[in-house]
Amino acid sequence: MSIYQRCLLTFLTFHSNIGLNKSNIMRVSKKAYYGLRSVAALARHGGEFSVHELAKAEDMPEEYLHKILQSLRKAGLVIAAKGQGGGYSLARDTADISVWDIVTALDSGFKNFSPPKLTRTSPYPKLTHCQTNQIWKTLEHSIETTLAKITLAELLTPPLK
Repeated sequence: MSIYQRCLLTFLTFHSNIGLNKSNIMRVSKKAYYGLRSVAALARHGGEFSVHELAKAEDMPEEYLHKILQSLRKAGLVIAAKGQGGGYSLARDTADISVWDIVTALDSGFKNFSPPKLTRTSPYPKLTHCQTNQIWKTLEHSIETTLAKITLAELLTPPLK
């Protein structure tokens, strides 16, 4: 497994819902997860892929996948061909599409790291609140920077043995 694939796997296990689920881990949204898988499948397929074929091949709900592909089309990551034999294909070369491009097209990035709103009864002093804000901003920036460096081409490169 390449370093980028390991980073992505770590990221997919790490993102979203921090502290909100029973296992206390962050998870990527289903929309971003399906989006990344669908773009990778389009890249592997190398041509037009109908929503039906793609949903079946990737075991995804067809209606939901259709909405995801529309968002990816609006972001300029995929193109749609109408008519019989039409479908979706990549709009750019795999080396020109980053994981961050896909995530931001579907989730507007990761701005989910925010501390709880303080109330009069909050046990946290204001200074601690401000200090922790910087931690979340640093984490957001690190995630963005890392995912922007991982291209679809690198993600699809077979790992070295």
